[in-house]
Amino acid sequence: MSMKININQKHKSINPPCEFELPEFSALTGKNGSGKTHLLEAIADNKKSQVLINGVVKTNVRYIGFNGLNPNIEETCNPQTIINHIKTTWNNYNNALQNIITETNLTIQRLFQHLGGDENQKKYITQTIEGTKKTFDKLTEDDFADYFDISFMANNDFFTAQFALIFKTYHKRQEENNLNEYYNSTGRPTSKPVLSMKEFEDKYGKPPWDFVNKILLETNIPYEVNSPIGTRLESNFNFKLKDRVAGFEISSMDLSTGEKVLMSLALAIYNTGGDLGKPDLLLLDEPDAGLHPSMSKMMVDVLNKNIVNENKIPTVISTHSPTTIIASDGISIYQMIRGNNIPTKIPTQQAVEILSSDIPFLKISNDKRRQVFVESKNDVNYYELLTNIYSRIEQLPSEPIYLPARTSVGSNCTDVIDIVNNLSKNGNEQVYGIIDWDTTNASKDRVIVIGENDRYAIENYLLDPLLMGLLFLRERRVNFSDFTLNDYSNYADINKLTMPDAQIIIDKVLNDLGLYSTNIKPCILQNGWTLNVTEEFNLHQGHDLEILYKTKYPFLKSYQREDGLKKDIIEKVINDYPNFTPRKIFETILKIK
Repeated sequence: MSMKININQKHKSINPPCEFELPEFSALTGKNGSGKTHLLEAIADNKKSQVLINGVVKTNVRYIGFNGLNPNIEETCNPQTIINHIKTTWNNYNNALQNIITETNLTIQRLFQHLGGDENQKKYITQTIEGTKKTFDKLTEDDFADYFDISFMANNDFFTAQFALIFKTYHKRQEENNLNEYYNSTGRPTSKPVLSMKEFEDKYGKPPWDFVNKILLETNIPYEVNSPIGTRLESNFNFKLKDRVAGFEISSMDLSTGEKVLMSLALAIYNTGGDLGKPDLLLLDEPDAGLHPSMSKMMVDVLNKNIVNENKIPTVISTHSPTTIIASDGISIYQMIRGNNIPTKIPTQQAVEILSSDIPFLKISNDKRRQVFVESKNDVNYYELLTNIYSRIEQLPSEPIYLPARTSVGSNCTDVIDIVNNLSKNGNEQVYGIIDWDTTNASKDRVIVIGENDRYAIENYLLDPLLMGLLFLRERRVNFSDFTLNDYSNYADINKLTMPDAQIIIDKVLNDLGLYSTNIKPCILQNGWTLNVTEEFNLHQGHDLEILYKTKYPFLKSYQREDGLKKDIIEKVINDYPNFTPRKIFETILKIK
């Protein structure tokens, strides 16, 4: 794809002549005041610039300003709201038309003059005219119902978080089409032509709830959204989020800011294929502002895969975030310099240095920072917590920044390996990856395997029988007498735990799990003790191991979030007694140099 941009009129700090080319996905960076926002604004203004894609002039340029990814999610929709908006627009249109119907020079411009200054209403009428292919004076109320668009009720015509309203609008159209199909099959008259499933989706897009759930799954957000399917047309619809594994519901207010932004982005992507049509070019000004580094990477991945590659929408973002720059593997980075209107392509490492050059702490710290890709968002949380704990015990050789690898084709460990190898080949000497052993993986170059030739996955270390036994005692779910530890009376007594007593706890837990055997495998703890676990425990698949624990200890079923139990082990047991953790965890972190 070839995209040429020519800015022919002055806009703030951007002066013509200003002509340059950009690839289909690029990131603008540079110091504050370098003109990134001004350049995006100029590109978005058709009166001041011209955008040519593959030699064809394009005018449908969407600019989303700073903080334009609105994280305020509307959860409730009364379908009467939709009906009222359609009727209001129809009445205003009809009244304006009656005022000018006797004029000899009947034009849409005269109609709009009588409508006043409501630009969204004018866009609504224009889209209805284009959709019906009727003259502007022949529209009906049904025409407005057919071409109703949620964007005409929002200040922002592209990124809107009114999930409930969008879902209910689609459901209403879907059910009306189904009803007309039934009427048609019985020989009764219909209010409008019946659409096949393909025709319906070509006109209105795929079900928005299916699309949003697809994005949530791809970005490792552990929830799925509900749909209005099965509810009455006139009923209110309440948008809900449900944990994909445990099944409990949460409010959108309980989501993190990053999760809300990614959900808003998911709906924005959906809008590109629905009523609004696809923009020719998408411009996003600092969409990563306020995001956690792991969320910044997910945002870049979603934009790259779903907007640029799948929807074929060229995209330009601006950013001040070194993490976003680092995460933009395969994306062209361009620098803006104050006084120079034309962006210049630069390497990733140079961009990171530019963004941190005036901050002495970052300059010093940057030498020790390492980007460490792990298999999931949950792994990011585990390794961050563990690293913070171990850094209190011993000075670490580096400052790891953990990032989740994107899940695409293949397993998560494959994604980690691919990302690390690609970045390393391109000269990034600060990147590492950590993956689970899974009984077959091997450490190579900058990819480190936790538990290589020892335990199946990180879960097998976090759910270690000694650590789990200590959690049971701490939470008073199991008594010391159940472990035949009669010399202990409360959790504080764990400070005097002996190696033989630690082995008693391990053996009891393994027996309860049905994983005790004579296939002994030594485990060295952080304090130097060597204790015995079993091969059956070490090789038990990580996710299945937690299920087994919950089966044998039903009180653990209170942990409904996928990461809940492991985080409690880290925060409540490892944080209190880091010396009782398997040494292999710390050894893995020490390999990041």
